[in-house]
Amino acid sequence: MNIVVNQRELQQKASTLEVMKNEVEALQGQKQMLEEHINRHDEAKETMKNYKDEEEGTEVLVPIGADSYIYTEVSNNQEVLIGLGADLSAERDIEDALDIIERKKEKIGEEKKELEKQIEEISENAEELENEIRKEYQELQRQQQQQQGGGQIIQ
Repeated sequence: MNIVVNQRELQQKASTLEVMKNEVEALQGQKQMLEEHINRHDEAKETMKNYKDEEEGTEVLVPIGADSYIYTEVSNNQEVLIGLGADLSAERDIEDALDIIERKKEKIGEEKKELEKQIEEISENAEELENEIRKEYQELQRQQQQQQGGGQIIQ
């Protein structure tokens, strides 16, 4: 009877461990998305800086995403349209726009750090649980062998 209880507890712990591993995987996916957002912000900053340095009338290639570019002429190298959030955009001086992008990037970076803390915490707890499961499984095997009158387990 004691072995049955131990087996059930072991199965419950194994299920909990699986849930924890799935949660870590999901959080890592979210972290990757945030890293991609940071990269897009860096690309936007770089494009704005390069555009600002071009003289009006100069033909330039402007990235539009998905490794695609368009040819265009610089007509106003001092202002850009920038997303402010909630599907709102505004015309801003490039320097102001660069500051806005940097603040957005910092906020995303903070979210990424929080995710990393959660991932680390869950991973540590999962590792502890996995070690506990391993020990209990070995003990369960010893108990089963003793009940069956078997020999010793070689480790």
